[in-house]
Amino acid sequence: MKYFFIAFACWALLTSCGTNKSTNTSNSKKMNTLFEIAINQSKEGQHQNFLDTRAKFVEVLGKEKATLNEGKWQPFFTVIPDLNLEQVLIGMTEWNSMQGFGEAATRLMPQKEAKDYFASFNPLAYVVLETLDGKPFDMESIKKEGLVVEFAIRKGKTDDAFGENREVFFNSLKSYDGYKFAREFKVHKLNEQGVPSLAENTQAVIIVWENPLKFQAAAQPIFGTKEYQNFAANLDVETYFASSPTK
Repeated sequence: MKYFFIAFACWALLTSCGTNKSTNTSNSKKMNTLFEIAINQSKEGQHQNFLDTRAKFVEVLGKEKATLNEGKWQPFFTVIPDLNLEQVLIGMTEWNSMQGFGEAATRLMPQKEAKDYFASFNPLAYVVLETLDGKPFDMESIKKEGLVVEFAIRKGKTDDAFGENREVFFNSLKSYDGYKFAREFKVHKLNEQGVPSLAENTQAVIIVWENPLKFQAAAQPIFGTKEYQNFAANLDVETYFASSPTK
């Protein structure tokens, strides 16, 4: 939990974290929106408290002008052995800029709603994303009831891990019934000082399917394909969840 608060403080107090505030303000106007993803597991015996405090925190969060959108997803499959997915939620927040996020953090950090919420869970993954192609991403496209949304963070083992083999694999997905689209993102992680920095040779992907039945019908055949195996051979999967939008 402390790393969330350190990161918020560093983003808010940009000059004290070694970033020129005027330069960041100028750059933020040119940047696309950012997407904060937090995957959290409620502490043992605190799941209802986790849900309740999260709802109160999101209500406060939604009043911030820099917050553009917010959603949550309930995972039903992961690669982590023995993880109780009923205790896990994936949250995603869209921010208008890095500066807007930092300024909001200074107001949110001291509030009871934030402290209560952060005390109720153990973080499984936390990243900030920007679209790889620099084009806008519509969060509403992954919030519709009935969809399957895959969230994955992968680090390349080779410099060309996200090159030709990636293109071949994702083009092959278009042949499966129920596949809708995929978007790639640059990944910012927190360093030891709690400051977000671009992760080397690391990308996140969001893959969307029409419904669970079509996703499940496609999943097993996909894993056996040459296209998938060639792509996956050069990756270390850091985070993977298949999920459904929830309210």
